[in-house]
Amino acid sequence: MDLVDILKNKAFLGREFLTWLWFRSDASDGIVEIPGKSTIELHFLDKMVLNLSGSDSPQTVTITGGQSELREGMAALKEGKKIEEARISIKDAHEEFTVVVKASWLSFSGFRPPPSLPSDSTDSLEGEGLFMEKMYLLEHFLDIVDELFEFFLKLRLSDTWDARELPAIREWIRREAG
Repeated sequence: MDLVDILKNKAFLGREFLTWLWFRSDASDGIVEIPGKSTIELHFLDKMVLNLSGSDSPQTVTITGGQSELREGMAALKEGKKIEEARISIKDAHEEFTVVVKASWLSFSGFRPPPSLPSDSTDSLEGEGLFMEKMYLLEHFLDIVDELFEFFLKLRLSDTWDARELPAIREWIRREAG
C-alpha cells in the first residue's frame, strides 16, 4: 500500500474532525476549550461543501451564505453526507484567522491572517519584518490547529467518544436537522 492509498483510507479523520469542530462550535456559542492549553473561538462561516463519500454516484451539496444557510448542512449530515470543506474563523486571545479547511487531506486554502501594520516605507528591512510577521502568524495558526486536532484525536481514541461525544453529535444533528 503506497502513501496515497494510506491517506485515502484515513481521509475520514478530516471529515470527522470538521464535523466535530462544527458540533463543538455550535454547542458552545463558538468557544472550544482545549483542556490544559487554551480557549479558542471558532465559527463556521459562509461556505461549506458536503458529499456522500464512497458513493457510486457523487452527491455534493455546496452551501454558501450566512449561518442560517449553514442549517441546510445539517440536513445533508442527517442524510449521511460528510463535510469535505468549510470556511472557518479561528480566534485565540490575540489573533483571528480565516481559512478554508479541506477535510480529505486536512489542507488549507484562502488563509487570511490578522492585518499587519501598514508600512509606508520601501525599506527592505521593513519588508523583511512584514514577511517575518506573516510567517509568525502562519506558525501560530498552525499551532492552534495542531492543538485542536490533538484534542480531537485524544477524544476520538478514548472511551468518552463512544460513550458521550458521538451520541451528543448524533443528537445535535437530529435536533438541528429537524
